[in-house]
Amino acid sequence: MSSYDEIREQYKPASIRFLIIAESMPPAPNVQSSRQFYYTDRIRKDDRLFTNTIRALYPEYTDTSEADLEAQKVALLKRFQADGWYMIESLRTSLRHEVTKKQRQALIAEHLPELIERVKSLANEQTKIILVKSNVFVVATEPLREAGFTVLNKELLDYPGHFNQRAYREKLAKLATQADAKE
Repeated sequence: MSSYDEIREQYKPASIRFLIIAESMPPAPNVQSSRQFYYTDRIRKDDRLFTNTIRALYPEYTDTSEADLEAQKVALLKRFQADGWYMIESLRTSLRHEVTKKQRQALIAEHLPELIERVKSLANEQTKIILVKSNVFVVATEPLREAGFTVLNKELLDYPGHFNQRAYREKLAKLATQADAKE
């Protein structure tokens, strides 16, 4: 088990209501990157996935600064957990920025059986799945549905990079609201 898996396990809900599946693990902690591990206990510069997910799901944090979110990160992760949210990656390794979209999609396709088994071990029939990033959405949506899972995305939910943060927050909030209304 990687140190990322050990950290993630601390915030695993007893019953997962929503499972977010991102593309790949971030680089090792000692590698400088804009991609950070969602479940670390502190926000690093440009911790876009964490800050935008929290701002989407908990509107009272929409205008909260990154510094204030960092100060509350453990409490926010516990709230995320208590509300039944959990996040994993489709690939259990980090991909360098140089890896092309075609190569990323091929790797996700190659590892789909492993992803489906991981989802089976985490999800139940009520779990709603949300796929983040085009590579995951394009490759994994239909295989996950065919395996009997409920994938909420009907459209792409881009990773919240520099230009996609607002769209990510709006789409994620809408998916969560629609799913809550159906329960």
